[in-house]
Amino acid sequence: MTGEEIVTRYQTRSGIEVFKLPVWAFADHVTNCYLVLDDAVTLIDCSSAIGDANGSLERCFANARSEFGLTVDLKDVDRLIITHGHIDHFGGANHVLEQSGATIAIHELDVSTLQNFEERRVIAAKDLQVFLKRTGLSAERVASMLEMNRWSKGVFQSVKVDIVLREGPMADSPFTIHHAPGHCPGQVCLQLDDILFTADHVLDKITPHQSPEFISRNMGLGHYFDALKKIRVVEGVRLGLGGHLRDIPDVAKRIDETLAFHELRLEKTRAICQEPKTLAEISRALFGKRESYHVLLAILEAGAHVEYLYERGLLQVVNHEAIEDAVNPVLQYQVL
Repeated sequence: MTGEEIVTRYQTRSGIEVFKLPVWAFADHVTNCYLVLDDAVTLIDCSSAIGDANGSLERCFANARSEFGLTVDLKDVDRLIITHGHIDHFGGANHVLEQSGATIAIHELDVSTLQNFEERRVIAAKDLQVFLKRTGLSAERVASMLEMNRWSKGVFQSVKVDIVLREGPMADSPFTIHHAPGHCPGQVCLQLDDILFTADHVLDKITPHQSPEFISRNMGLGHYFDALKKIRVVEGVRLGLGGHLRDIPDVAKRIDETLAFHELRLEKTRAICQEPKTLAEISRALFGKRESYHVLLAILEAGAHVEYLYERGLLQVVNHEAIEDAVNPVLQYQVL
């Protein structure tokens, strides 16, 4: 048993047993999946299927059996609930389906990610290309990041969604669905008695990655802030269980910390833009030099903050003459 695959047991107020399965997703990245033994055998998220991720999921089940005396295996899963449409949470769905024949559930705004994966990947890549060309990055850097973004091609085969999640009680289950967009359009938090599965909406110690809504609707900081404030006032939550890292003993406090973190980053972004800056320059000032895939993550995070400020009239685009007749121009931002 590896340290990353040590299973933890919880019990809700009404006595429902929950097991955290820390499943390897890819290098230095663990996704917390959750086995819930309620009226049915429910698996919340299933990691990535990349490399040995499926093997890691099966080892977590085996560790739960040896440590806690469970008789449940992957083949016994009745329903698979996907908290949002990022591949480190849904990539193993084909493996779970092959082993168990489970029904698959995801929020309506992420249904097409599972059912039409290749189509969504291609369209999102085109929108990303338009976005990156406006940032001021070199053509070579843009091409490199677009190539890195193609890594997911061929790693997932589309699957049929059986249950479409919407706000409110989930039919024929003990779960309540709280839609919490921002990090992902169909991100949901699942409430089970006094436990809240926060997925990637609220995380211990870190804040989930942000991208501008320019690339995908129902993302962006505006949606994320609104959803944080919505989840903050959910009643009866004793414990938050996140999609990564450690448990969250005080979800409201962690949300306050997350909001404060982003407010500080917005202030820093405005300070950077006292003089005209491209998004590439803003990203470099916010995050310093980055390498490989972290360059893309940094430019998207910076883009989400710039977009938020621009939409609210706190930044303006100043190079009007240069962009008026350009097809997809580089934009320069400055505070009003």
